[in-house]
Amino acid sequence: MTAGHDALYETIDQLLAKEALDEARQALETAPRDQTFQVLRIKLGLLDASLAPGIAMQKLIQLMRETPDLRGAKSLYQEASKLAYSGRESSVAHSHPPPPVAPKR
Repeated sequence: MTAGHDALYETIDQLLAKEALDEARQALETAPRDQTFQVLRIKLGLLDASLAPGIAMQKLIQLMRETPDLRGAKSLYQEASKLAYSGRESSVAHSHPPPPVAPKR
């Protein structure tokens, strides 16, 4: 990441932390469309409730499969997981396999 890229990321992340959502949204409109800024777009979606936690988690999993050490993705995934759990939303993080089915006789 270049210094300018890094500074823009930090600025938008700080706006999101302060919940200055309109300002963050405007900054993201002109930000690069790469994976790094996609994490911030997902974060904005969680904060403004335009993105359900479960959907956010799925998008983050997809991004982390492509780039395992993607900046901010793991911590945002954990936040989305907590939101999904507290909202009693079904979540890939809290799922478990179904019980075995007895064979029909």
